[in-house]
Amino acid sequence: MKEEDILIKITQLLDERHWSLYRLAKEAEISYSTLSNTFQRNNVPSIPTLMKICDGLGITLSEFFDEEGSVVKRLTVMDHQMLVDYHRLPKEDKRLVTAYIQGLLKVTSLYDFEDVMDDTEDLENESQNLADTSSDDM
Repeated sequence: MKEEDILIKITQLLDERHWSLYRLAKEAEISYSTLSNTFQRNNVPSIPTLMKICDGLGITLSEFFDEEGSVVKRLTVMDHQMLVDYHRLPKEDKRLVTAYIQGLLKVTSLYDFEDVMDDTEDLENESQNLADTSSDDM
């Protein structure tokens, strides 16, 4: 991967997650101004900053640079701890956790759905306006 491709890769990963740069800054525990300046100036982040970005995205540095998809997904420390905690829960609580996660994922996809619905509503309004205009002309 070329240096200039690093910011493109970060942008792609953000797009896949429907994250903003602000969200990445919070998840990576990096100041927003640091990330914003990096992108505005088209600078390649330092290795320590890139490692924080990868942690925030929930991937390893190896996964970030893997262009062929040959790196096996490894659990982060946080992933591992979550699994350990999950396995300690009673069965009913595991169901609740799973339902909660599914709900969070639906909320995230709901934002995308609302954007589509807004576009659809705009088209319907335009169609109605055209129909009203056509009937007024008769």
